[in-house]
Amino acid sequence: MPFDREESLKKAEKLLRQGRLDAAIAEYVRVVEEFPKDWNTINALGDLFVRAGQLENAARQYARIADHFSREGFYSKAAALYKKILKIHPDDEAVQLQLAEISARQGLIADAKAQFAAVAERRRFRGDRQGADEIVVRLGSLDPADIDARLHAARVLAEGGSTALAAERYRAISADLFEKDREADALAALRQAVRLDPADREGRSQLARACLDRGDLAGVREVLDAETAGQDSGLLMTLAEVELREGDLAAAAPIVGRILELDSSKVNDVVELGWTLCQSKPEAALVCIDTAAAVAVDHGDHQTAASLLQEYVARAALQIPALLKLVEVCVAGGLEATMYETQEQLCDAYLAAGQGAEARLMAEDLVAREPWESAHIQRFRQALTMLKVSDPDSVIAERLNGQVPFQATDHFPLADLGPVMPMPREEAPAPAPLAATPPPAETSNVQTKAAAENAEKDVDLEALHQLLRELDAAEAPSSAIEVDLTGALLSLDASEPSAPAPKSLDEAFARARDTMARQPGAEEAAEQLKLGKTCIEMGMFDEAVRALSQAARSPRHRFEASTALGRLHRQRGEIAQALEWMERAAEAPAPSAEDGRSLLYDLGVTLEEHGENARALAVFLELLADAGSFRDAKARVDRLSRVESGS
Repeated sequence: MPFDREESLKKAEKLLRQGRLDAAIAEYVRVVEEFPKDWNTINALGDLFVRAGQLENAARQYARIADHFSREGFYSKAAALYKKILKIHPDDEAVQLQLAEISARQGLIADAKAQFAAVAERRRFRGDRQGADEIVVRLGSLDPADIDARLHAARVLAEGGSTALAAERYRAISADLFEKDREADALAALRQAVRLDPADREGRSQLARACLDRGDLAGVREVLDAETAGQDSGLLMTLAEVELREGDLAAAAPIVGRILELDSSKVNDVVELGWTLCQSKPEAALVCIDTAAAVAVDHGDHQTAASLLQEYVARAALQIPALLKLVEVCVAGGLEATMYETQEQLCDAYLAAGQGAEARLMAEDLVAREPWESAHIQRFRQALTMLKVSDPDSVIAERLNGQVPFQATDHFPLADLGPVMPMPREEAPAPAPLAATPPPAETSNVQTKAAAENAEKDVDLEALHQLLRELDAAEAPSSAIEVDLTGALLSLDASEPSAPAPKSLDEAFARARDTMARQPGAEEAAEQLKLGKTCIEMGMFDEAVRALSQAARSPRHRFEASTALGRLHRQRGEIAQALEWMERAAEAPAPSAEDGRSLLYDLGVTLEEHGENARALAVFLELLADAGSFRDAKARVDRLSRVESGS
């Protein structure tokens, strides 16, 4: 016969009205046994057990229902039942913990904390420290906003030997504190994390970087050195910055080099660090730039190395070590035009630093190469004055007249380009001496042989003096003339007959150019110029660049070769190189006024197209001042003037 639930419940109610509590409980027990998920009946049974004083049985019935509601997510109902249990057993930790967890899930953080705190206090009272610490750790993960509880939990974990977990907690706390702009507390937490987990390179790097940003270099050193940085390029980068900021360049240099050995992609970071330090610590910045340039040289990229050093010099003016390094890179990479510009800067740097002897050597080099440049003469004069030379102008005149040889060094000799065939010479009578000089009484065979061996190496001073006398006799005053005597100084041909004095200044310059053209290497430069033009016509641009670069080393062909190189680079879209060669051509004497004006026009157009409006305007103004009008130069000046003025 099936069990009749309704009839049984009616019977239990009747028994209760009769005061027969035990019989009613028995009837309820029968219903619950037949219907174990009849939660209302189970709850009523628990209440009857309480009335009967059977508290343990009541608590079991309540717990049965509360656990079910908790599993199903009915947290409010479960919490109400757990509270009924706590009225029966106030010290039931399991129920308290269940109620605390339910409160946390409901977002009732204060209630949850109260329950957890009560359990922790009870455990401490009975000496259960480990149990109390477990509650502290749980409280630390209960409320992300309760930083104190989280720190307490991390500290307890560390004291209990769970260093990895404690370090993880400290790292998380640090991140939250950084977000809240509590930087000091965040750094303290991060420092604890790194202390507990020395292998945490990311945390160590973050702490070192944070200390560095605050200017706390001592704090960086507490957590970072070469050993702890190991092979981590990021940590090494931070360590290098600390060494550089503290001025320990000897320690910083190998670290920067090691960074780029480990990770070549860090070169941009190294360069950026250099630019950051450039204004405040130029010597430290040079360590970064020099190392990056050395890496570029090792990869055969001399142009990049030179560009880095050039930018450094532009940012930190008159840095002699950087200029010396730049000269070295230019020589190694064959960057002739850049090297000459750098030599000028280096000479100026020596002068500014009061290093007269070094400035004199550099100025002599510049004057020997380009004696027509008044700026070089002025540098030479300033260096001599700095050295307290009594009559600087006389010394300069002696150098220019060849009475005392220049101490110049040719970093790009034509001999380096390969074997050079000697030019044929025609025999000619020796020039008449300036004044009769009695020969020595005896001349040894050894002296005669040495003189014969060096005859073609010695400068023909007689021919040079003759040329100088002719120039002095020219129509224009000598003070207004700048003469390129490079060819005459280097002329080895002692067999040319003397010629009558020139009738005009133009004729005197023409003779000087002819003398220069007869020097060894001029013919080879002319051949290279011709070869370069042919290569351009054939579309062999790389070969053309090499040939024209060699031709540009000859003063006689410098204008034409440099102009061709500038236009070739412009045609190929290599604007930086185009401007460099055009400017170099503009510094050399032009074969004709028309050629010089055409070059200036092309230079101005290239600068304008490259967005350098101020420089372009200056070039076009110079062109108009010389020619009056030339192509559309006037229109370009008007347009560029409006652009520069913003109208």
